[in-house]
Amino acid sequence: MHLGKLDGRTALVTGSSRGIGRGIAERLARDGALVAVHYGSNRSAAEDTAAAVTAAGGRAFTVGAELGVPGDVDTLAAGLEAGLREHGEEALDILVHNAGLTIMGRPIEVLTPEEFDRMIAVNVKAPFFLTQRLLPRLRDGGRIINISSVSTRTASAHGIGYPLTKGADVSGGVNL
Repeated sequence: MHLGKLDGRTALVTGSSRGIGRGIAERLARDGALVAVHYGSNRSAAEDTAAAVTAAGGRAFTVGAELGVPGDVDTLAAGLEAGLREHGEEALDILVHNAGLTIMGRPIEVLTPEEFDRMIAVNVKAPFFLTQRLLPRLRDGGRIINISSVSTRTASAHGIGYPLTKGADVSGGVNL
C-alpha cells in the first residue's frame, strides 16, 4: 500500500453509510485516514461502506448513533472513542458534518412544528454540539467540514425546512 497524504490521520464522517457521505469516507480512507463511518439507522449500509474501504486497502470502523434525539452526541462520542481505541488511536483530525434530515414534499403550509424541530435537531443542533463535544479530541491542525446543500441557494415551496436548516450549517469550517 502506498503512503497517502492522510496516513496517521483519523476522520469521522457523519451520515457516511451511503450517498455523498460514503463517497467522502471512501476518499478519506483512500488518502490514508482511519475513518469512522457513522450511521443513524442503517447499520448494514455502514458495514458495507466499511467493508468497501477495507477491501480497497483502507481502514474503517462503524459508529451508530441516531442524531436529533436525547443523548445523541454522547452515544456518537462513546462509539467514536471506542473505535479509535480499538485501532490504537486517541485523537481526531477531521470531523465532517454530512448527516442531514429532510422531510420531503412538506411545503410550508403543512410542515408541522414537530417535523421542523426534528430537522433543526439533526441538521443544526447535532453538528453544533458534536463539534463542542469533540473539540478537546481534535488535534492541532485538525479540520471541521460542514456539508450543506445546493437547496440552500434556491427557494422552493415544497421543502423549505431542509434548506433553512442546512443553510444554518454553512458556517464553513474551522481550522485548528
